[in-house]
Amino acid sequence: MNRTSDLLIPLGLIGACFLSIAASIPFDGEVVSSGAAAIVIGTAAAWRPHFGVATLLLVSLLAESAGHWFGAQLRFVDELGIPVLAVAIVLLHRSRFQPPRSGLREGALGVVVIAGILSSMIHGVPGSIWLPALALLLKAFAFFYVVLALRVDERDLGSIMRTFLLVGLVIVGIGLAQFVAPDATASALNLPMVEQQRGDIEVVNSVFTHPALYGWLAAFLSLFFYARFAVTRSRWTIPAAVLLNLSSVLSGRRTPVVGVLVALLVGVLRQVRGGVASVRAWLAVAVAGAVVLAVSMPLLGDFYRSTLIEYGEQTDVMAEVFTDDPDSLVLSTLQPRTALYLGSVAIGRDEFPLGVGLGRFGSHMSREAYSPAYEQYGLERIWGLAPHVPIAVTDTFWPMVLGETGVVGTLGMIGFLGILARDLWQASGRTASRGVRTLTLAALMVFTETAVRSLTSSVYLAPPIALITFATFGLALAVDRDVGGTGQPANDG
Repeated sequence: MNRTSDLLIPLGLIGACFLSIAASIPFDGEVVSSGAAAIVIGTAAAWRPHFGVATLLLVSLLAESAGHWFGAQLRFVDELGIPVLAVAIVLLHRSRFQPPRSGLREGALGVVVIAGILSSMIHGVPGSIWLPALALLLKAFAFFYVVLALRVDERDLGSIMRTFLLVGLVIVGIGLAQFVAPDATASALNLPMVEQQRGDIEVVNSVFTHPALYGWLAAFLSLFFYARFAVTRSRWTIPAAVLLNLSSVLSGRRTPVVGVLVALLVGVLRQVRGGVASVRAWLAVAVAGAVVLAVSMPLLGDFYRSTLIEYGEQTDVMAEVFTDDPDSLVLSTLQPRTALYLGSVAIGRDEFPLGVGLGRFGSHMSREAYSPAYEQYGLERIWGLAPHVPIAVTDTFWPMVLGETGVVGTLGMIGFLGILARDLWQASGRTASRGVRTLTLAALMVFTETAVRSLTSSVYLAPPIALITFATFGLALAVDRDVGGTGQPANDG
């Protein structure tokens, strides 16, 4: 097969997924629709493993959009798709499946799991709560290891990257059209309506039901263009990256702008040792970053400032969380994220060293079966955390880890992510082909952006961002392992 078929086949498989979803609508069930998509994902993986990976990633990306267009919810597409993908690869492509050796990284993740299980048992959390919570916690990490275990060559890598890039750029293009002509674009493409003002702009959401996903996707793609420029010096990649960053600004979100700027700083630190040419390249990137910041501040500057003032005004009531009997009325004015961070610290202190158990704080299951921990720490009157509208419960990551697995689990998670960062740092510094170097450098910067994002979202847990970012990490480490830093497949012997 050639490059054209490597691109058209995954796109055809994605189309087949949505056709199967449309065909399942008469059966009126989320599991049925998700199962139909999972069957196509498994078929794609049976054909070629990387086809299955690309199909799962893009179906996950567009799952909520499919719900809007077809009226068929796909909440379980990843829960069903990941096991089907793994089974298809192991049974039909065993020679291309190479499970990684256990090491400190896996040991650190094991600490998180053990801490969560022990804490759940000590606090008597029902199995109907902590078992699903554990599965949701580990879902994206499991997918990372499935991708990491694949033997990947540069052609497979190129197929996945080109397919995702094409679909991603189309989505960003739709968002730009929506910004220019919102009513006409939304009517023509039946886009989800999200009427929201941030700063001086009407936010853009493109095909997504939430603008934050659009902002993240544009930022994610831009890091690959920046990495491509750093490796190849292709001049067109800088304006493309800046346009993507400006698209992130149109989502009205702060995190994509901050995350990209920090990621570029890490990219500079990693590559600046490459000599004068490398320094010049990153100076060009720095200018691009300054342009993005200069444009975003007039549009969103007032929004940024008002947010800082709003958070700053809450310092007087924060200490209430740490009293023996927190007053929920006093705490009701706190921002949900602030309350989650404060509550998790209080739990970490009171339930040292293992927390209150899985499914009890800051997680999806703590919302599904409303956790008594919120009332215990006076958080039940805060908008977004209250039992009648707990929509902000999963707006963070680290409070969940600290609250549910304690100091022990938090140290384990820091260890896992720290070792993963080290591995990506080392991979991005090895000599290899331009394609591999672009991916490994982009993966390092994506990791940095994700680390910044984890402060304000459950980025390591919630699809599609968790799946796409962990797949990026897994592919980068797999191709670095298999290419062996030479641009040629590694010798098995």
